[in-house]
Amino acid sequence: MMQHEYGVAPSEIHWRSGGQEQPGRHERTPLKPIDGVDLQPISGNKTLVGMLRDGELDALFAARAPSSFVNGEPHIARMFPNTRQAEQAYYKKTKLFPIMHLVGIRKTLAESYPWLATSAYKAFCEAKARAMIALRDVNALMVTLPWLEAETNETMAIMGEDFWQYSVAENMREIEALTQYVYEQGLTDRKVEIKELFHPSTFEISKV
Repeated sequence: MMQHEYGVAPSEIHWRSGGQEQPGRHERTPLKPIDGVDLQPISGNKTLVGMLRDGELDALFAARAPSSFVNGEPHIARMFPNTRQAEQAYYKKTKLFPIMHLVGIRKTLAESYPWLATSAYKAFCEAKARAMIALRDVNALMVTLPWLEAETNETMAIMGEDFWQYSVAENMREIEALTQYVYEQGLTDRKVEIKELFHPSTFEISKV
């Protein structure tokens, strides 16, 4: 996204990896060096949050908000202050809604039980449908947000009623972008074909 939307290539950033809040964290699996990318681990006694706080790092990419931001430290802020508007503008432009999770099934099970992937998909769709009904139930709010229904309706106005789409066909745009991005950034040696990533039955699941 940084490269395609803002023109910042991975090779233009000095990357440092390590524990976000605790020192001594290392990569779970070995990383293959990528040509032109400066990626190095931080010292074993340091943390990414600490280095950001002290000005040794300019920014932090992380799955969780750093404690320095959560605690309201005045010199730590989001890269995009208008996060909501920026994300909405990105979606309206690209129609990409980054995938949150992926459900995996062992190949041996999928081959032994051809109905398994379809049944799992239908179960998750049913669970999602029930959750969506709960989001719009004003009699008993699903979470403690006073304007939960209004928030849900606004989201649907921008992204459609099924904004958490499941299955391969429904997420084809996002999967294509992901396979393109990881290839461009040297994480894969070639652009992986979508048919290599999913069991054949999953391409028909959304039609069931």
